[in-house]
Amino acid sequence: MKRVLLAGFSGNNNSSKVILDKCSCCLKKLYLENDFSTCASQIETAVSDGYNLILILGQKPVIKSVCIEIAGRDSCDCLRTDFDYRVLADRLTESGYRVRISENAGNYLCNHVYYHGLMAASSGSKHTHIIFLHVPYLKNIIDVDLLALTLSNFLLDLDFPA
Repeated sequence: MKRVLLAGFSGNNNSSKVILDKCSCCLKKLYLENDFSTCASQIETAVSDGYNLILILGQKPVIKSVCIEIAGRDSCDCLRTDFDYRVLADRLTESGYRVRISENAGNYLCNHVYYHGLMAASSGSKHTHIIFLHVPYLKNIIDVDLLALTLSNFLLDLDFPA
């Protein structure tokens, strides 16, 4: 049985939270706290819960496209996702979104939680794929409902080997 988790940062005007709220109620969701130690602990716990995939959302200023982050970093280490992000890029593109592949998840909470998730996944006994999406501020998303629907359908349609 596939197990997927959609995570995003909490906050009233945070586009990742708004998208999380609008995604299918059939999906398991995790609202990440805007605190370095708490969000790292939350994502590490989620990895240990044995999900096949955790998709994390974070908002990024200035951008107008959806950025698929493929690496998380700390001061001296870089970890890359092993999830086939091209499938997600194709689905987003088919829905009319501009997609950019990025190797720089930033230097704040987004990168921090992504790196800790990738680290937990690489050292865990159960294999969890992790991918991070940076989404624009709400004013720069043409149709937030369509983006939520696209992500929901993508996650619900995923198939993992038994």
